[in-house]
Amino acid sequence: MKKEKKGSFFGEVSFSGLGGFQEKMISELLGDDIRVSNVRFADGKIYGAVSPLDYYRTAETARKYGVKLRAEKRRGLYFSLLRYRTRIGLYVGFLMFVFILSVQQTRVQDITITGDVRRSQVLAILEECGITMGAPMSSLNTSRAEQRLMLDIENCSWADVSKEGFRVSVKIEKGVEPPEMEDSLPRNIVATRPAQIVRQVVRKGASVVSNGSGVNTGDLLVSGTVPDGRDKVLLVRSDAEIIGEWSETQEFFVPFTETVSSADGERKTFKWLVIGDDEYPLFLGKAAAENSLYSEETSCVRLFGQNTPMLIKTGTFTAYTRKDITRSPETAVTELRKQKDNFERNFYSEYEIIDVVEKFYPAEDGIRLVLEYTLQGNIAKPAVIEYDDIELPSVSIDTGDKDAQPES
Repeated sequence: MKKEKKGSFFGEVSFSGLGGFQEKMISELLGDDIRVSNVRFADGKIYGAVSPLDYYRTAETARKYGVKLRAEKRRGLYFSLLRYRTRIGLYVGFLMFVFILSVQQTRVQDITITGDVRRSQVLAILEECGITMGAPMSSLNTSRAEQRLMLDIENCSWADVSKEGFRVSVKIEKGVEPPEMEDSLPRNIVATRPAQIVRQVVRKGASVVSNGSGVNTGDLLVSGTVPDGRDKVLLVRSDAEIIGEWSETQEFFVPFTETVSSADGERKTFKWLVIGDDEYPLFLGKAAAENSLYSEETSCVRLFGQNTPMLIKTGTFTAYTRKDITRSPETAVTELRKQKDNFERNFYSEYEIIDVVEKFYPAEDGIRLVLEYTLQGNIAKPAVIEYDDIELPSVSIDTGDKDAQPES
C-alpha cells in the first residue's frame, strides 16, 4: 500500500495491532469512511494511524476481530490543546482575540483612494452612500457609490469601488482632456441656437450683432475678417462669449397608479477564486438567474494579516419584483418636482435659469407638469473660415507676428 503523508492539522494517533483478523479490521474501517494512513504489516503486526476522533471506533473494530490494539504515538493540535486544558484564561484570551478580529474584519477599517481627484470630495460622496469608517462591510452598496462617483465627479470616465478584506478601495480615472485647437487657423463665431443677445464679450474679431437682437442657429456672431483701415482685411481667430436668452418648454407626467420593477427580490450569490487571469468557481452548476440585476465585487484574500495575490470575486443576482404603486395627488406632485430637479441638474447645469413657470394639469390617471423655462447661456460656436468663400481684393492673415507681410 502506498505510504501517505504522516500527521494532519488536527492530529493523529499511531497504533499497532497484534493477532486476530487484521485485514478484515482494516476493510471495515475503510468501509465506514475512516481514514487510516501509513498502513503496513510486519512481523505479524499491523501498523497505522487515525484521527483522534476515530481512534475509539478503531479500537472497537479491533476488539470485534480479535486484534489487540495499542496506541503508540499521539501528535497534532488536538493533543497540544489537551496539555493546556486546565488553563482557562488562555482559551478565554484566544476566543476574545478571535472575536475582536472577526468584528474588525466585518467593518470598514480603511478607505484607500487612487486617482486624480480630491479625497474630501470622494469621501463626501461615499458618506452619502453609507460607506464610512466603521460601517458594516455586508451592508455596503458599492454599485450605487460607483454610479454617484461617475455622476458627481467632473470628467470621470471610470470608477470602481471594491471591498478588500476590511478595506474599501476606490479607483477613479478621468477622461482625456480634449486638445486645444491650433491658434493659427482663422475662424468666425456662429450661433448654436435661436436666442436673443443679452450681452457679449469679444476678445478678438469683429462683432456683427448687437445686444437685444435675435439670431438663429448658424447665424454669424463674430467675424474673423477684420478691416485694417487701409483697404485690406485681416483674417483672425475670433474669440468671444456671446450670452443669449431663450425659452424652452418641458413636460413631465406621473400616473396615480403604475406597476414598476424593482431589484429587491431573492438574492443568489456565487463566488470565484481569482488567481491572475484565471477564475475558479467555488460552486457547482451555472452562475445565472433569470430576470435579475447582476452586480459583482472583489475582495483580497488575506493570510496571517497580509494581502495575497488571490482575490475572491462575488457575483450577486438580485431578482426583479413587480410592485403596484398607488400615489396620492400630493405624492405625485412630489415625484414631479424630483423629476424636474433631476432634469435641471443633468441638462441645464451649464445654463443660468432666469425664470421657470410651473403649470400642473391634473387628470383622471395622473398629473402632468408643464415647465416654461427662460434660460441664459453662451451660444458662441467656432467655425473655421473657408477661404474659397472670401472674395476680397487684398487679404492678410494675423498670426501674431508683427514682421509678417500681408499677402496681396
